[in-house]
Amino acid sequence: MASSILSVATALPPHRMEAAEALAMLGSLWPELARFDTKAGELGTRYLCQPLDRALAGSGLGDANRAYAMHAQRLGAEAASLALKAASLDADRIDLIITVSCTGYLLPSLDAYLIPELGMRPDVIRLPITELGCSGGTAALALADRHLRAFPEQHVLVVAVEIPSLTFQAGDHSMDNVTACLTFGDGAGAAVLGGGRNVPGLSILGTSSRLIPNTRGVLGFELRGDGFHVVLDRRLPGIIARDLGAAVGDFATGCGLEAWDFVAAHAAGPRIFRAIESALKLAPPGLEVSRQVFAEVGNISSASIFFTLRRLVESLGSVPAAGLGLGIGPGVSLELMHLAWWPPPPARDEPGNISKGAPVGSRLE
Repeated sequence: MASSILSVATALPPHRMEAAEALAMLGSLWPELARFDTKAGELGTRYLCQPLDRALAGSGLGDANRAYAMHAQRLGAEAASLALKAASLDADRIDLIITVSCTGYLLPSLDAYLIPELGMRPDVIRLPITELGCSGGTAALALADRHLRAFPEQHVLVVAVEIPSLTFQAGDHSMDNVTACLTFGDGAGAAVLGGGRNVPGLSILGTSSRLIPNTRGVLGFELRGDGFHVVLDRRLPGIIARDLGAAVGDFATGCGLEAWDFVAAHAAGPRIFRAIESALKLAPPGLEVSRQVFAEVGNISSASIFFTLRRLVESLGSVPAAGLGLGIGPGVSLELMHLAWWPPPPARDEPGNISKGAPVGSRLE
């Protein structure tokens, strides 16, 4: 039994930043940037919840978390509303809401703010996820799928919100901090899923999680008195290149597949893309969708997979296809999804005119 991804939507904050602009501003502060080995042109565009100069000034943990609470609620509500509209589903039809974030802290959790704003039932099941990093969005989709296999008549709303710009530390001159500033962007993604349906679009046929041993210190956040300090060990691409192939091979065998027609990886960044291509023996076009998303919005951590899935649907044709959904997060953890694409039938706007169906979400901003 498969669960159907009925819609995917995304939301971006108002402030646009070109990575080259950030690199130049950071370079005036830190001569160490002469060692930064990624071309600015490869980094592309990011969106921030506050102007660049304000983001680079940094803030204390309290101020950053207050800003997170405000922006996370707005972005999460926007993405969720768009996903519900695209699914043609009223909010009171949602039976489980899964919220995902790792760049701030709320208690009560984000879902408690979204439920009344969206008009959801007060008895909706709530599942907040806070510590899975970039793999959190893919893990949440997998959890939604597992819930729907038990309750196929229900609907699940997944909302991922990340504001990495609020974790920037102005006094931290490490390359981890600089790399994170240039790699990550702010934004939100959401999806509505239903179970036991045979509808056109994307479906989830299977999922798997894999924790790579002895990699706990390679990726994540270190919480200090002044806030989050990012950990981005330069060994990460090598670990992915070494271990991803076997994990995906085992997963494909379990799915009864010899090859994937497409790969939807969260938009991690150029070095991770190259490691994925090496591990899975992909030709360069194999991650084109993820590369496009990274260039246009950057890595939005757990929300990145939703941007990738939206753009993916635009690139898929009229032939059924099997694909791999992939999220990589702290641990180091791998979240894998067996995706199926069932092409929608041509939609007729009026007699004699045929337009391409669009079963998933709205267009990428």
